[in-house]
Amino acid sequence: MDSSSRELRFLQRLALAAASTLDTGELVRLVISETTEAAGTDVCSIYLLEADADSLLLTATNGLSQAGVGRVRLRLGEGITGWAAAERRPVVVADVRTESRFRWLHGVDQARFVSMCSVPIISGNRLVGVLNVQTDALREFGEADVNLLAAIAAHVAGALERSELQSRLQSRLGELRRSEEINRRFSELTLSGAGLDAICAGIERHAGAPVAVYDDEGERLGGSTDAAIPTRLEGFVDPARRDDDLTVVPVRAGRDLLGWLAVVPADAFEASTRRLAIEHGVTVLALELVRQRSSTETEERFRGDLLEELLSGKPTPSDASRLARRAGRLGVRLRGRVWALVIEPDDSSAYERLEDALTRRRVVRALTDLVAEHGGLVVDRSGGFVVLVPGDASTETIERNARAAVDVATGRARGASQSVGIASRAGELDELHRLVGEARHAVRVSRRADRRDAVATYRRLGVERLLFEVTDLERLAAYVDEFIGPLLRHSRRGPGAAPLIETLEALVSEGWNLRAASRRLNVHINTLLYRIRKIEELTERSLDDGDDRLSLALALRAQGMLDGASDRSRPESRTKDPYVDGESVPTLVTVNDGGNE
Repeated sequence: MDSSSRELRFLQRLALAAASTLDTGELVRLVISETTEAAGTDVCSIYLLEADADSLLLTATNGLSQAGVGRVRLRLGEGITGWAAAERRPVVVADVRTESRFRWLHGVDQARFVSMCSVPIISGNRLVGVLNVQTDALREFGEADVNLLAAIAAHVAGALERSELQSRLQSRLGELRRSEEINRRFSELTLSGAGLDAICAGIERHAGAPVAVYDDEGERLGGSTDAAIPTRLEGFVDPARRDDDLTVVPVRAGRDLLGWLAVVPADAFEASTRRLAIEHGVTVLALELVRQRSSTETEERFRGDLLEELLSGKPTPSDASRLARRAGRLGVRLRGRVWALVIEPDDSSAYERLEDALTRRRVVRALTDLVAEHGGLVVDRSGGFVVLVPGDASTETIERNARAAVDVATGRARGASQSVGIASRAGELDELHRLVGEARHAVRVSRRADRRDAVATYRRLGVERLLFEVTDLERLAAYVDEFIGPLLRHSRRGPGAAPLIETLEALVSEGWNLRAASRRLNVHINTLLYRIRKIEELTERSLDDGDDRLSLALALRAQGMLDGASDRSRPESRTKDPYVDGESVPTLVTVNDGGNE
């Protein structure tokens, strides 16, 4: 049989093998084993293009060292093989010893092979690899040789392309099946209401690594307690802001950011399965977080309705019993005695920050978690937060709890300064309207005194407690106007007016000690005496008279009560109150010792 017949029969076998098998390894072995005979060469090698499309990998050879198979790589353009791949055309070299493009591969090449022909394996316009043949005797590869090798390369290219396509289809089919299975299991978790921890456990099983879910500000909501999982997530999706290798994915419902999923690295785990677990997991987490938010909002509305009913008036014993049962269904224990706390923002900046509905929900959630073990109730109400804590704890204990509550509220409101007021004592449900009023009054008196981040207890107030009993604010205002109204009107005359209200406050605070009051005001004693004469002239009262002193001091306190009675939840009322906005009192004007102001 002549060489042409052998070549034809070989090409026929190759075509049949290429059409009947999708096994790349089997096809390559056939090419390697029979190409040397068909082409009359001593060595046949195949390099295939790697996934990065920048390098060729020695995939099979029947004459070079087998140690290089699967290990030796050539960049495109490197050596004769790389040049044939880069230029996509055959290269014939009669003697590689004199060829500058030849690249000697230590441990693979053998010096006895001197002639070489490299033919690119191309499918359409895509480079697949390179087919090499070598001989140990000098040989000039002719056109017929190159055509034979090109025909072999064409069969190999087509077969490899079909094999790769089949492999991708099989991989995609497997991925779809895994996706369906993961989706089915996650859907079961969602429908069963398993919760965030169970969903995170499911993601962990499929992703092959610990996971945790966080809210939109990085507070951990559930998941693994593995040491690689942080308690609080910092940096979110920006790796430059974190010192870990976590994969962090946003959990969204439409454009609404609900939280974050953090996954620990797992290099040995199958990438596609891990990706599917994360993708499906994020979707299921979003559904669960939306469900929880809806449930929370409904529960908060029920709690708000319950509190409104409790505060709407004095409930009868039967009403109190009915409301206690309603509270029990919400997980709130309101049988027996209850402490009332009211948390309110300290200034306009804190108020504006708390206008954000999401921020207020975070505060309510954090406070609810804090009082949950006591069966307490937290309601977003009237520009602040009302907290009811069952039990008959001591004032000192409830003050410590209130300190913890205001710290939590401030932290969850991104530093918005807040203070808390506490009722005079624990009371029954039919006293709740009064107890909440006491707590609100305590926090507003504290704010009137320009205190921030404070815990104010009603029972520790002084004369304000008596003034608080005056429910007719018009009468209270008339009393204030009678005793210090002229001083208030004087202060509105402008910056040049003597600060008589501040002077009177300093005298009251220092027990009517003139020298202590002058130091407090940072003015000369003569200036203070001038102001005292002005106060006496405008009020027609004597500051040497004990009754007048008491009446003026009470009027100052009552004025503070009237300031605190305004609704601090409205921005327009807040901007009018200098003690809320943190504005300074009218500037003191220091003049000569003669007292002319």
